[in-house]
Amino acid sequence: MLKGRFEGEALVAYYFLYFCALGAFMPYWGPWLQARGQDALAIGILTAAVQFSKVLAPNVWGWLLHYLPARRLIPAAGVATLLSFSLLFFAGDHFALLLLVTVLFAFFWAAALPLVDTFSMAWAERHGRRYGRIRLWGSIGFIALSLGMGALVARWGLQSFLPTITLFLLFVVVASRYLPLQDHHPQQAAEGQGTFLPALRDSRLWFFLAAGILEQSSHGVYYAFYSIYVEQHGHGSLSVGVLWALAVCAEVLFFWFGERVLARWGIALCFSSAFVLTALRWMVIAWWPGFVWIVLVQTLHAASYAAFHLAAIHWVFARFSPALRARGIALYASLVYGLGGGLGSLAAGWTWSHWGGSGAFLAAGIVSGSAALLLFGMFRPARSGLEKPA
Repeated sequence: MLKGRFEGEALVAYYFLYFCALGAFMPYWGPWLQARGQDALAIGILTAAVQFSKVLAPNVWGWLLHYLPARRLIPAAGVATLLSFSLLFFAGDHFALLLLVTVLFAFFWAAALPLVDTFSMAWAERHGRRYGRIRLWGSIGFIALSLGMGALVARWGLQSFLPTITLFLLFVVVASRYLPLQDHHPQQAAEGQGTFLPALRDSRLWFFLAAGILEQSSHGVYYAFYSIYVEQHGHGSLSVGVLWALAVCAEVLFFWFGERVLARWGIALCFSSAFVLTALRWMVIAWWPGFVWIVLVQTLHAASYAAFHLAAIHWVFARFSPALRARGIALYASLVYGLGGGLGSLAAGWTWSHWGGSGAFLAAGIVSGSAALLLFGMFRPARSGLEKPA
């Protein structure tokens, strides 16, 4: 087992490689599907399938963690992701087959990350490190492959899409074997089974989840159609890659300084700012006042993703006992990113088909702005003993 700083380097390597694969996937999934003859509604459904997989997978893996060693469970998810994603080479342009394969690979791809987040937070706490400064390497990986994939597509076209992602998924499998993972003892499994349901009685948790679901659903049109939307305004694949990379550069900066921001301004202010700035971002994109403005609002990804995610991880981590944190973070990931992302992708396919790109982004801005109202319920004082951290 790796010790000391090498454990931190193993976490850094995993996040970097995992998000390299995601950085190649997210910006070009929509264009790749469009090149396979899929229309806007089909792209929305297939993107929603990726998101909906996050509803079930993290909870299944979080439950399995109480009975199977993490040292086997997390690499197994990586191997299953690699094998199932490779089936896209044979799916052709058949929607039903694409949907089946997408559900399969997305289920396994979504399984491991919430568990790794849990172990990373625990490791950082034990060693006096900052989770954000470990997690930011995932963002750097996303930047590298957003730009790199843009250059590859510009040079060789979308036939480079599947081989590039497959290669990085293989690297993820290798990296997962060196993670500093701690397995649960049987008594922790019993504790986790016995106390998780009472933890769900805190109504503030459900206000948090509802707000997060709406905030992430507003991202549906961004993940499914942003690249296509940029190209419709006369910009090529390299510009698409640069815009995605710029957004994640802003994300990296926030992850680097994020814990200081949380300590100084508090989680409540970080959350409310994230929701308002997310709404502003989508509305400016809907308006499209010019490419310079689009470049500038991409920096608001620091709020719409990084500030939201970092504050959420800290909030959830603080509310659950050590034995329940994996399941608490899995619940957050599954409902916010899974259910929220899936509903947003489905809505994006419909709004894009009926209202066009501007209408779809405007609707996303309204959703994110409205979600901020739920934060009043999330941050109200506890009213009873049932509303204490688990």
